[in-house]
Amino acid sequence: MSLTQNEIIIKQNLHEHFSSIASKYRSVRTLDTEPVLHITNQLNEKSGISIADVGCGDGRYSLELLKCLGDKSYLHCIDFNENMLLYLKDNLTENNTMNFCVRQGDASKLPLENDSMDCIVTFNAIHHFDIERFLAELFGCLKDDGQVFIYTRLRNQNSRNIWGQYFPLFAEIENRLFEFDELKQHIQEADMKIHSNRVFGHHRTSSLSRLVTQAENNHYSTFALYDKETFQESLKTFQQNIKDNFDDLEQIKWIDENILLEIGK
Repeated sequence: MSLTQNEIIIKQNLHEHFSSIASKYRSVRTLDTEPVLHITNQLNEKSGISIADVGCGDGRYSLELLKCLGDKSYLHCIDFNENMLLYLKDNLTENNTMNFCVRQGDASKLPLENDSMDCIVTFNAIHHFDIERFLAELFGCLKDDGQVFIYTRLRNQNSRNIWGQYFPLFAEIENRLFEFDELKQHIQEADMKIHSNRVFGHHRTSSLSRLVTQAENNHYSTFALYDKETFQESLKTFQQNIKDNFDDLEQIKWIDENILLEIGK
């Protein structure tokens, strides 16, 4: 199935976005260790595990996975953006991690052999994929007893975080996210099953200046969907909304919610 012209444009824009932010991605994004620990606990009894991290970006989660699993795993780090993969390779090598390979590829056509993976993970990336093609690829690459872990935020969770509540248009512009029932339907249509799901609530604390820096540096790709004028107006309103609703602008507290799905054949 070939891509439409609109899909090609969206893909090109995303590529440009992630290429431009690759060098500073680690400094503006947050690493959630709890889902990684949950995944590694689920895999704890296995050894010699072949894992793929799809949409791995600069490798923040890849490195955490390998730290938890140690030498009993081999990780295929897959991303469509070559700049992100360059930073991933440097990051993992600097941390004396060797049991990985870098594979540039698309979630719609994974550079993996059939029935080759014990586990496939994706963190905060599935909304960038063509989910039907991605799930079809998962089905082919995964061993019969293999496990898939999808970590993401749902639309309703996105609307309740600091950005969804106080940054104008954030929840409306971000139309790529799914609700649980939508994910469930896609998974069932791909002849796969949800084995478990778990919601994580992450307590965050930040200063207003840090939040502004994150927004200006496209902390979420959602911000890249604004035109320049609308973004600047929204940023000003966001700052006023925070001042109106929080007393301590150095210790702004909220909860980010995410969901982790475990699926299989």
